[in-house]
Amino acid sequence: MHGRLRASARLRSALLAAMFGGLFFIVPAVASTSDLTNFNLTETYSTYPTQYRVSTGGAAVEYRWLDSPSKDTVIAAIDCTDGFVLGSAQSIGSGNTAYHTLWGSGSSLYCFQVKGRTAAGQGSMNLHEGRVQR
Repeated sequence: MHGRLRASARLRSALLAAMFGGLFFIVPAVASTSDLTNFNLTETYSTYPTQYRVSTGGAAVEYRWLDSPSKDTVIAAIDCTDGFVLGSAQSIGSGNTAYHTLWGSGSSLYCFQVKGRTAAGQGSMNLHEGRVQR
């Protein structure tokens, strides 16, 4: 009888571990955000130096200005290794602080960077803050 109790306890432990372990796969991924400080732009593209990873489970990559941009801007997500534009570049008007989708189907943990420029004829825009959500 003592052996049966030990076997039953091991079985219970295994079942509980399987049930609770399975919960981790059910929990949806939560998009994370990172701020881009002092993102200085000119009329030619410049890449923000930080590399980002798409959230576990995959997510859209979105960008917004935290402070009201003083110029029209164009922002894109690019591949970390070859600079290929992921999704499409988004034009963001002066004063617009809403999120804009740069890449609609970011693959889980994929590496990307953010690049941007001001619109033609608008000159440079310095010391602005942005946020990438992924």
